[in-house]
Amino acid sequence: MPWRETPAELAGRLRWHGVDPGRVHDVPAAWKGFRAFLAVAVDGLEPGADADGFIVQWGRHDWHDDLPGLNFTRQLAVDVRGDGGCQPEYWHVRLDMVFADAPALADLDRLPVQDTGFDLSPCGPGRERALAEAEWEVRHYPVLRALWRSAPVRSAVTLERAD
Repeated sequence: MPWRETPAELAGRLRWHGVDPGRVHDVPAAWKGFRAFLAVAVDGLEPGADADGFIVQWGRHDWHDDLPGLNFTRQLAVDVRGDGGCQPEYWHVRLDMVFADAPALADLDRLPVQDTGFDLSPCGPGRERALAEAEWEVRHYPVLRALWRSAPVRSAVTLERAD
């Protein structure tokens, strides 16, 4: 799939798993859709092993009115050398989910980590291990388990330049 079509592909994978990208109601189902999206090869990336990766992030941010947030992000290093560039451009296609405040989410910003860290493993066993580690991270902290079981008040799929 061409890299510019990744938002539509993510939205389609979410719908296939019963999730409306603009009104996520089931975070575990959205995660399944995101995992399926990560398995789709993307064209137009910088040659090399670190051109395609993912990260899961959580926290409270001013762009979400300081409400609890969770996002699933795929980072793509796009080959722009044909456009006169000498370095790749980094783009993020992501599912952003914002949640209502709740007592179970009060300690979200007090966690020792705010994300899983970028994983740049290629599709296959390495990426599967990284996805399992991301799931472990969520299960490890009670506040993240509560976030995972909550229904977002809003959500959206976006594509934006990251660098």
